[in-house]
Amino acid sequence: MQPALRIFWDIALWRRSPRDLPASWTLLLATAGGYVLLSIVQSLLIFGPTLAVERGLADLLLTALVFGGCLVVRRRGNRTLQTLTAVLATGTVISLPMLVLMLVAQALGTDGPLALVIQFGLLPLQVWLLLVLGRIVRLALDTPLLTGMAVAMTYLVLNYLLLVELPRAVVS
Repeated sequence: MQPALRIFWDIALWRRSPRDLPASWTLLLATAGGYVLLSIVQSLLIFGPTLAVERGLADLLLTALVFGGCLVVRRRGNRTLQTLTAVLATGTVISLPMLVLMLVAQALGTDGPLALVIQFGLLPLQVWLLLVLGRIVRLALDTPLLTGMAVAMTYLVLNYLLLVELPRAVVS
């Protein structure tokens, strides 16, 4: 597992690509498990216990549908295991420091100026995630980086709508 973790980190730093990952269902499932767990923890921190598990599972499903769907549309289905593993793994790797910042901000209280500064610290991490996802899509689909960024941005907007706005509409 340690070599896979190094590859995940290297993909997040643009030093390697999803091609360097083994096409393994076991690795994909392990990565998906970590991704869902982290997504649930983030949902608990942001929204509280209401629908946290459902949000985590919906996040995983949306991620698989968007990136897997792109591969199927472009007839690159043979790259699905490696691409989804890379997307989930880098999402998890980059979300870990986000989670730490969220915990620190919560411990300081949401109204303090220091908590606001810490919240702004999340922005570079979110931009990094967007760039990494765009690059993964570019490599998986053999398209320009601009196309990869468009897919990644669309995914993040859909993710926001699914995880934030849809539950608000359902609860109201």
